[in-house]
Amino acid sequence: MTLILLWIIIIGILLLIYLAFPLWSSEQIPRETDIMTSASQQLDLQREQSYSALLDLDEDYEVGKISDKDYQMLRQELLHETAEILKRIENSSDESVEDEIQKYKERHQLEEQ
Repeated sequence: MTLILLWIIIIGILLLIYLAFPLWSSEQIPRETDIMTSASQQLDLQREQSYSALLDLDEDYEVGKISDKDYQMLRQELLHETAEILKRIENSSDESVEDEIQKYKERHQLEEQ
């Protein structure tokens, strides 16, 4: 009985050390850096989602799922949202939103092949 209790205590101590090790680790990321990286990743994700939405809209229009009027309205809204996202990212290049979308479409097509 005492042998079982001893093993339970040993396993418990090892488990606590294993679970507490990340708290004692010296390689902790500063909070500000983590927040900035997270914001940058969030903006990149929003940009990719916006490009994907534009690509889906173009495909739906090409196969006739939506009318010309709806397509023009939705495309303008998505382009405006994409431009806002790109402004927030402060893209250093002078490429237009259309050029960025075209590059995304080309990457997307290469991934599908």
